[in-house]
Amino acid sequence: MTPSLSRAPALRLPLSLTVRRGLETLLVYAVLASVAVITVFPFVWVFFTSFKGPNDPIVSVPPQLIPQDPTLGNYLRVWNQLPVWRFYVNSLLATGTVVVCNTLLSSLAAYPLAKMRFPGREAIFYLLLATYIVPPVLTSIPSFVLAVTVFRYYDQLPSVIFPYLAGVLNIFLLRQAFKAVPDDLIDAGRIDGAGELRIWWEILMPIIRPSLATVAIITFVEQWNNFFWPSLMLHTRENMTLQVGLVALQGAFANDARGIAAGVVMTVVPMILFFAALQRQFIRGLTIGGLKG
Repeated sequence: MTPSLSRAPALRLPLSLTVRRGLETLLVYAVLASVAVITVFPFVWVFFTSFKGPNDPIVSVPPQLIPQDPTLGNYLRVWNQLPVWRFYVNSLLATGTVVVCNTLLSSLAAYPLAKMRFPGREAIFYLLLATYIVPPVLTSIPSFVLAVTVFRYYDQLPSVIFPYLAGVLNIFLLRQAFKAVPDDLIDAGRIDGAGELRIWWEILMPIIRPSLATVAIITFVEQWNNFFWPSLMLHTRENMTLQVGLVALQGAFANDARGIAAGVVMTVVPMILFFAALQRQFIRGLTIGGLKG
């Protein structure tokens, strides 16, 4: 007969500790759910308001969220009243160009700050970080003077592209991502005869792809919602971006909350779609940056 193997008894938590942990988890989920409802409810209310017909009250007691007479007339009214399609094209051109150029140029700047050794590297990096604490409003006047008198791109779409071709926050995030890459990979590339640009493009860029997605989402949201600088530079309706152009809703639809809600939804939906497309990469990039940065 083979001797029976004795099994170690499974560790069991005391009932009181199990109950306490369950209550703590329940409390955490309740708080998160409350915050989510408070955060999402304004957009949900605006979304349903944009579909309300003339017979649906905007404000009522008790409140009516789902429209009883849904219609797309509010969107058609905004679309016909303003050149929304032109606003969309301008915003997509400006935002897309800034996202691509900012991501590439910021990564080019972050690579030597993370992996190359040269005199003054740390001083340059901390000087860049110091510029991030300067409020953009303080630099708006000299930037406006340069745009009008030197670069001469006033009331042109490049005026909302060139000032955002690189960003200090993006350089910082990508520098942290580059620092997490082992130096052995770079040394192996140099031994094989690869230059610095080839190492940056073919070795490092694929590795930090989640961080690139994080930078792209942050840049997209920031530029898509950018209003202050485009409102200073763009005054011709054909050159306006979506955020600037839809300000006309305050005049054309001053007493039309349904039309204003439709304009708000048309502005927010592209950001939601862009984030949904890169959500996994965004979360992974933040996780990697938090663990290794």
